[in-house]
Amino acid sequence: MGIEKLVKDAKVIAVICNQYGDTGKGKFSDYFASSWADVTARGTGGNNAGHTVKVNGVEKIFHLIPAGISHDSDGKTTILGNGMVIDLKVLNHELDELEREGNTFDNLMISQDAHVIMPYHVSFDKAKNQSQKCGGIGSTGRGIGPAYTDKIARRGITVGDFLDKDRLAKKIDKVIEFYPNSTAVKEEIIEILGPYFERIRPFVRDTVTEMHKFYRNGKKILLEGAQGLLLSVEYGTHPYVTSSDCSLNGTSTGVGLSAKMVDLPFGIVKFPFMTRVGGGPFPTELGGERSEKYCADERTKIDELKEYGIKYSTKNGGVQYDTRAPGIINMMNSDDEFVQGIGIRLAAGEYGATTGRPRRTGWTDAVAAKYAAGINGPLMILTKADSIAGAKKFKICHGYLGEGGISTEFSRDEKFLRRARPVYSEYQGYGEISDARSYSSLPTSLRIAIKDLEAFTEGRVAIVSVGAERDETIVRD
Repeated sequence: MGIEKLVKDAKVIAVICNQYGDTGKGKFSDYFASSWADVTARGTGGNNAGHTVKVNGVEKIFHLIPAGISHDSDGKTTILGNGMVIDLKVLNHELDELEREGNTFDNLMISQDAHVIMPYHVSFDKAKNQSQKCGGIGSTGRGIGPAYTDKIARRGITVGDFLDKDRLAKKIDKVIEFYPNSTAVKEEIIEILGPYFERIRPFVRDTVTEMHKFYRNGKKILLEGAQGLLLSVEYGTHPYVTSSDCSLNGTSTGVGLSAKMVDLPFGIVKFPFMTRVGGGPFPTELGGERSEKYCADERTKIDELKEYGIKYSTKNGGVQYDTRAPGIINMMNSDDEFVQGIGIRLAAGEYGATTGRPRRTGWTDAVAAKYAAGINGPLMILTKADSIAGAKKFKICHGYLGEGGISTEFSRDEKFLRRARPVYSEYQGYGEISDARSYSSLPTSLRIAIKDLEAFTEGRVAIVSVGAERDETIVRD
């Protein structure tokens, strides 16, 4: 099946995550933006997200601006929606980078109703929430949570407030009262942020009204999700969640649309392994509590490469190594689940696009995937299947063993999830699949596992990704 047959007469498509984020939304935002969409819009989160796109071997990471901006020169519109929180300095830096690379952003729109991440938000977040070792939840320290707190408390600063300096000054005076340990000074804040706002002033719009016009005029709209359903403030594992609703519902309202208007919501599932960043329960984590503590210990990719004797080099600030090195393959096949988890992390390059932190790894949890499908819809995109090439076997969790027996229902309760013991189905491993371009050419064991996933979740896998490049994509018949 080609992309044209898949999308048919759809007017609105959403690319969202059915796990803990980091599943490959960037690739598929770019995929649909390049081949289908007229408008790409994002409605949740801030620069705590990191969406990675790889085109012709060149990797690009976006933190605020949707990946669809790469197609601005084609006349396609990119929107930062009303549900986002925006760090003006970071946004300016992303625009600078686009300019340096020769990319245009003439068709960018920024919601006047999006809230602004202020300097005191960042300071507070770093002090209270960032470090897992010090009892925090492992936030990115970008000020996202405090900014959303002020929004809900009706004291936040919006992009539109910068259009009226007197109103802005009065609002800042009021909100600083809630940050008694902050050294922020109103005049300094305005002096620092003022020029950043002036840079984006030409792009500030009532984006809700614009979105309604696009919809009425039959424009093809792509919604780019951020983070993942299991981190949603509404549906995630409290308190280890982000501060926005990154479900289909929140992604839609964050740009001014109803979830009912989305024709094709694609929930991305990393398969047959999955990851989580930061603290919180993770029933299928390889290495369990030991892995969670290890990943909280502020290690880096280089630390792990050194510790396990994997050769690497550095170039332009990046770390390069052979993800198929014999030592990594041996680690993936270790009898020690903790070591196996590190091997999968190295093989798949699972380090935070925003923070660089090692992502905790475990086998895909079909119980959680079924829960997510009930909220985001039954259509799924599977990613990263190519990353475990060389593993002798892989597993999928189809239940939790607890005090009352085996449960096949997900729970957001931390105590339940930490006590749950995954019940696995085991499958034969496989070799390289990055050259596969049809579903029938995928390994038999992988197709059996996908069939089992569909039966368990009552879902439908529409696309399987076998690599980071756009063309490394199988649209299923």
